[in-house]
Amino acid sequence: MTEKEMTAKEFGLLFMRYRDKFISIARSYVRDEVAAEDIVAESFTNFWDNRDKLAPDTIPEAYILQSVKNRCLNHLRDKANRMRIRQQIHDDAYKAIMAEIGVLGKDEIGLIFRSDIETIFKKLLASVPQSTRDIFVASRFENLTYNEIAEKYGVTPRKVKREIQHMLEILRTSLKDYLPAILLFLLLS
Repeated sequence: MTEKEMTAKEFGLLFMRYRDKFISIARSYVRDEVAAEDIVAESFTNFWDNRDKLAPDTIPEAYILQSVKNRCLNHLRDKANRMRIRQQIHDDAYKAIMAEIGVLGKDEIGLIFRSDIETIFKKLLASVPQSTRDIFVASRFENLTYNEIAEKYGVTPRKVKREIQHMLEILRTSLKDYLPAILLFLLLS
C-alpha cells in the first residue's frame, strides 16, 4: 500500500501496531521516556502530513522508523549542545570565581587602604609623647626587645611594656574600621 492510498483507519492501525516498538527504539537512544514518546508522535505526524509528497513505493514503517532515528539524533545533538553551553557557563563562572579569589588573595586590598592607614598612623605617632613614640618605633620597626629598649632610653622594661600596650590600644581604637583590611593585609603579606 502506498501513502496516497492510505486511509485514516489504516494509519490508525499502523500507529497502534508500531507506536510502542518505535518508542522503545527511541528510548534506547535518548534514555528519556517522555522525549521518546514525543519523537515517535512527531514522526507519525510528519508521515501523515507529508504522505501526499512521498514516493509511491515508500514503506510507511521504514519511513517513520528513519524519522524516529533522525529525530533521536537531533535530540541528542541538541542535548549535547545544551550540555556544552551549560559546561561553558559553569567554566566561565568558575574562572570568574577563581579570578576573584586571586584578586582577594593579592595585596590589592591592603594597597587600597594603605595610604589611609599610614596617614592615621602618622597622626597618632605625632600626637603621643616623644618617649612613647620612640619606644613604640624601637619595638615595632627596630625589632628591639623590651630590655634593649629600656636600656636605650633609660627606662624600666615594665614602662616599655606599658607604653607599647598604650600605643597599641590607641591604634586599635583609631584603626577599628580598617582592622579587617589590616588583618587581611598582614595575613597575605
